[in-house]
Amino acid sequence: MQTSHTGLGLNFADVAASCGFAHTATLTRVEEIKDLARGLRGAAEGPSLFVIKVAAENPPRSIPPRDAVSIKNRFRASLDLAPT
Repeated sequence: MQTSHTGLGLNFADVAASCGFAHTATLTRVEEIKDLARGLRGAAEGPSLFVIKVAAENPPRSIPPRDAVSIKNRFRASLDLAPT
């Protein structure tokens, strides 16, 4: 959890429940979200709040080069033009 009001122990699902929301939950796993999605198909009995927690991570990724010459050459190659 990030250092902010939510990182200091404030649980929005508990706040919503104390305000009278019909359904509240804090979800942390994909399976919980899938189960929730199946259960939301019918008519609602009142307001609902579902807090979905996601991991704050920076996974490795492949970023294309941002060099202008490289971009130009890649574009020209896609048009079957020889790079200059």
